[in-house]
Amino acid sequence: MPDPVESPAADALLSPDPGAERAVRRGFRLLVGSHLLNETGAAATLVVLPLTAVLALDASAWQTALIESAYFSAYLVLGLPAGALVERARPRRVMIGADAVRCVALASLPLAWAADGLSLSMVYAVALLLGCAQLFGDIADHSYLPRLVREEQLVQGNSTLQLVRSGAELGGPGLGGLSVQWLGAYWALAANAVGSAVSAVLLWRIKVPEPEPPALAHGLARQTWEGLSFVRRQPVLRMLAVSAGLNNLVFSAAFALDVVFLSKVVGVPAGLVGVLLASGAVGALAGAWLTPRLARRFGDARTAMLAVPVAAPFLLLVPLTQDDWRVLLFALAHLAISVGVTVFNILQVTYRQRVCPADLLSRVSAIFRFAVWGAAPLGALAGGALAAHLGVRPALWTLAVALLAVAPLLLCSPLRRTRDFDVNFPTVPTSC
Repeated sequence: MPDPVESPAADALLSPDPGAERAVRRGFRLLVGSHLLNETGAAATLVVLPLTAVLALDASAWQTALIESAYFSAYLVLGLPAGALVERARPRRVMIGADAVRCVALASLPLAWAADGLSLSMVYAVALLLGCAQLFGDIADHSYLPRLVREEQLVQGNSTLQLVRSGAELGGPGLGGLSVQWLGAYWALAANAVGSAVSAVLLWRIKVPEPEPPALAHGLARQTWEGLSFVRRQPVLRMLAVSAGLNNLVFSAAFALDVVFLSKVVGVPAGLVGVLLASGAVGALAGAWLTPRLARRFGDARTAMLAVPVAAPFLLLVPLTQDDWRVLLFALAHLAISVGVTVFNILQVTYRQRVCPADLLSRVSAIFRFAVWGAAPLGALAGGALAAHLGVRPALWTLAVALLAVAPLLLCSPLRRTRDFDVNFPTVPTSC
């Protein structure tokens, strides 16, 4: 059994000093505030950056698509070693550093614009830097939470952060579009840079002490391999990573077709497209609210195992969408899928935080980031290729059937025999 993750929150609640407990609670509030700024800014930036390229540089559709590819390529290139790199520093400092990178990268665009030096190459470089900052910040975020709250509060803590993330996904894109419309792309970029700076200040004000990072006995490659070996020895972690990666591969392929499906195949007006796409964020909010309740009622392991398989059939509603009352089928499908994915994500993150030793948590989080978000650009390419070969609606039928095939994968794991996650699941012996 791995060593438990150290939590100053637990020490605070056992301490007679009420000031320590107040510091932990205040620290969590500051973390939530930082999370709100970061997630809203990230969602808004994915709208502001392409609009900046179009308005300032007359970018084509292909050129704007490369912006998103540059953003997510960080997960493919750095996804595995990022965890070992995060372990070499204190997680809160990594998050502050990620905010600083965001601030500088975003501020560079309006400055270059003002100096008449803005180029598409610079926009791509900024997108890549923002993706790297998001990757490192998220890994550090997952590693830091268990040091801030007690173990029994992890599900609620992760649910709170997921509520913030889902709210940002719901309002961030609209906020990004409105900020470009009201302020102009120039000032919208500057506002996002300021938000990152404020987030860094909030994290800096957290006063809960962090332990020193562990002494490093091996190099980066060996550390990364140890993280992979740990996941390989843990049958539940291994199946969670494989299941999440395959599910996201199909989801990314399907979601990449949503805009062209609604606008060109179904014929939905542009304004309604945005409303329909927001249904997924509403489902994520509902999933974050439901997760602690479902986990208590049915058990966290059973809920995580069934969340995506129960939601998967709803993807069959998407290709049934038409430009009449059946447009609601699209919203219902995305709402249900987002509920299932959000419930699964919260519970698998919480399990990772409980089962992983403190000195491996960042590396394991990085492996999951690589498996899940590294599949996103590959899935988008696969969805586009299917649509080009079969047509958009047949491609969506194909992907809905594919999801029905991969979603029940966790039923082949040790989770099928248990109600709640157990940190003592048997391991598969292997050498590091």
